[in-house]
This record gives sequence, C-alpha cells and structure tokens, in this order.
Amino acid sequence: CRFGMRGQKGRSGRPTRAGFEGGQQPLYRRLPKFVGKPMGPGHSKTVYNLIKTDEINGAAEGSTVSFGSLFEAGGVTKAKYGIHKVVTGKKEFSAKGVTVQAHAFTNSARAAIEGAGGKCELLSPTTGAVLDPVAA
Repeated sequence: CRFGMRGQKGRSGRPTRAGFEGGQQPLYRRLPKFVGKPMGPGHSKTVYNLIKTDEINGAAEGSTVSFGSLFEAGGVTKAKYGIHKVVTGKKEFSAKGVTVQAHAFTNSARAAIEGAGGKCELLSPTTGAVLDPVAA
C-alpha cells in the first residue's frame, strides 16, 4: 500500500520533478522574464491633505499659518495624511500679509496669497523644516 492505483505517480523513482505539468508548457516558461525591471512597489502618487484658502481667511495680519496653527484654532478638524497642500476655496482670499507654510501650493493659491501681500513657505515632506525659498 504505497502509491495508489498505479499510473505515473505509482512507478519507482521520484514521480515527477517540481513544476512538471505533464507535457504542457510549464507556468515558469510561459511567463515573461522581466529582465531589467526593478523590484519593489514602484512610484506612487503623493496624496495630500487639502487646506483651502477659505480656512486661512480668519488669520491675523502678519501671522504665520501652518496646519498645526489651523488645527489648534479649529479651522481644520482632521488630517488623514501627513502632507498638506494649499488650494483655492470658494470665497475670495482676504487675509493680508500672512505667511503660509505647507508642503505644496497650487498656482492659483500661491497667486492669491502673494497678491494679498503674503508669503508661501514650502516645507520638507520628510522633516517638516522650511525649505530654502530660493530653491523653491
């Protein structure tokens, strides 16, 4: 009582090698080789928390606004992601001379902030430090 009811697997010696599919082209030979492809997850899209310019409108003149200051003031209530991007809102931007710190700005939001006499400071996505404004 060893190898069942005869057949190929019932003969002496090792029945079949690993990957053998009975004459059909094996899976490891049907698939492409992927030569030169890097291993790993690849490039992924950056997902931002959006801060609307409407939320910055309540800031005092000459103040520095970041996600942390908006969160403490109650302008923003939650953060799903750690990287923040300033976008234009539905209302017109009215805060004068504010310095806004974020990881990214849309062109329209940057124009609205700088048009009202404010400054846009880019933050590093890894350290959170203010990047050199000349390089940005």
